[in-house]
Amino acid sequence: MIVTWKERGLVLLAAAPLLGAVPMATGAHADGGVVLRTASPKGDILPGSTYAWTFKMRAEGPAKSGKAVFRTTLPRSLEFVSGEKDCRSKGRKVVCRLGTVKKGQKVTGVIRAKVSRRAAAGQRISARGTLTWGKARATRKFPTVRVAKAAGLLTAEPAPATARAVPPGSRP
Repeated sequence: MIVTWKERGLVLLAAAPLLGAVPMATGAHADGGVVLRTASPKGDILPGSTYAWTFKMRAEGPAKSGKAVFRTTLPRSLEFVSGEKDCRSKGRKVVCRLGTVKKGQKVTGVIRAKVSRRAAAGQRISARGTLTWGKARATRKFPTVRVAKAAGLLTAEPAPATARAVPPGSRP
């Protein structure tokens, strides 16, 4: 089979869009070389319960080290409870000072937040976090979670003060 330059040009043109179809990494990258990944609780969440939202950073790029700080503003349906890596809150704003991080180092942090008892069943909750490392910056959204649909049916009733055994086959 004889292939001409014109045919090769068509092949190259057809293949060119495929070159751009390389999957993107799941972390948010900044120009200065920092990668941020976020994770939310698995499954639906319940009002009044406390859950963990995690973030991971990896320092890359030209800088050898720099101070790292993670910031987020929690939605009204979440209340800050605690956090690792020197996390503090003022109202809904949370700041986690991760300290000096060297190039190539990975740091993981956790923010624990309580879901408001007023959160509506089916409501979607999400937050966005921003990480700075020296002059580099990366912003990433936490995966959205949903308030359990049965949340409105939950009741809190006290247990009986005493319990008694019921013989098998009989009704209490």
